[in-house]
Amino acid sequence: MSDVTYRWLDGHLATAEEWDRIDLILAARGWSSLNRPTSRILIAEVGGELAGFHVFQLYPHAEPQWVRPKYRGSDISATLADKMLEFLTDIKVRGFMVVADSEFAVKLCEARGMVKVESPVYIAK
Repeated sequence: MSDVTYRWLDGHLATAEEWDRIDLILAARGWSSLNRPTSRILIAEVGGELAGFHVFQLYPHAEPQWVRPKYRGSDISATLADKMLEFLTDIKVRGFMVVADSEFAVKLCEARGMVKVESPVYIAK
């Protein structure tokens, strides 16, 4: 379509009206809110109507976790996970993710109320 305009919306510079347009869609889809200072949004508009957007965002990862083999099976791993969760709660993080690359990591996450993402996750190297 030739009447589509594309522009970048820098989160920390966006107006309240610009954020409202994005936030309404995020909420309707059940998606996490964005961290405004660390998000940049490419928006597509047709005649001033929001036609689409694609978000670049920094989303916290709480991994990897490592415990020396001789201490595995102790409470060190669980305590590390609990203290990390306490920190993330204290700073009011909007959400975070964990790449659970072992069955033990899966158990740690599930024991703390995390849910498995059903959508495929991809990385670019």
